[in-house]
Amino acid sequence: MRKILAALFVLSLLAGCVPGQADLPDLDQAVIETLVAASLTAEPHSLEQPPDTEAPAQDETPQPPPPSLTATDTPTPTLTYTPTLTETPKAVPGDPVLSLGNPSFKDTFEDGSNFYLYDEPQSSYVAEDGQLVLTAKKANGYETWSLTWGDLTNFYLEITGKFGEDCGGKDRYGMIFRAPDTSEGYLISVSCDGSYRLSYWDSDAEEYTVLEKWTTSEHINAGPGGENRLGVKTKGSKITGYINGHQVFEKTDSTFSKGRFGVMVAATDTAGFSAFLSQAVYWKLP
Repeated sequence: MRKILAALFVLSLLAGCVPGQADLPDLDQAVIETLVAASLTAEPHSLEQPPDTEAPAQDETPQPPPPSLTATDTPTPTLTYTPTLTETPKAVPGDPVLSLGNPSFKDTFEDGSNFYLYDEPQSSYVAEDGQLVLTAKKANGYETWSLTWGDLTNFYLEITGKFGEDCGGKDRYGMIFRAPDTSEGYLISVSCDGSYRLSYWDSDAEEYTVLEKWTTSEHINAGPGGENRLGVKTKGSKITGYINGHQVFEKTDSTFSKGRFGVMVAATDTAGFSAFLSQAVYWKLP
């Protein structure tokens, strides 16, 4: 066990950072060795966000600075947003949670033990006061994520999250799902300016593909403090997106058929942008 922990420490140093990992509970030797082996593959991943292939709208957020710039080099955003008042959720026809019954998994982030927690120069994932706090420290468009355990194939997955008090443009949070490993998968996110997007990163082909471009939705509670339920349902090659119970897209893609899920964060306008998640939940589907 000491050799495994030593190897983990050396690999972390070689990776250029030493991510914070939650303390392990008292487990038998076999379980501990399994968790340690898993953490060797769970290095925090970051991805520089390439521009969408379609022509940007005239009012779209300017492209983020190149990754060589530091957070202090990022221009101060000029746009301001009025927080959207979060109303008591109302029943929405077609909202998956109304018909699925008891979930297969539910995490309210009391201790963050279901996710890989770390703090490194680009981003951090910390469990605090019954929330999972996702912070993008640099406004450079990098998307980072933290995965939990277990492969899923067909499911409805949903997180409840809130934009921090300081956000703008395409500062965003969301989920990675059907991730076959820690370096690739589908990505769905909502941004501070009230938009959503679906994409995927294929690490083998080194290709970032946008399946649903940035689209404004009236169903998003935009701006600082806006709270949203972001959901995605997969059934075979069909991928359906939901925001606050409302279906917003349906796409067909078979790049990834199963994998782990996690949460993600990125900033284009606000260095230090944070999102606060209060719940992650999923239902396995036949």
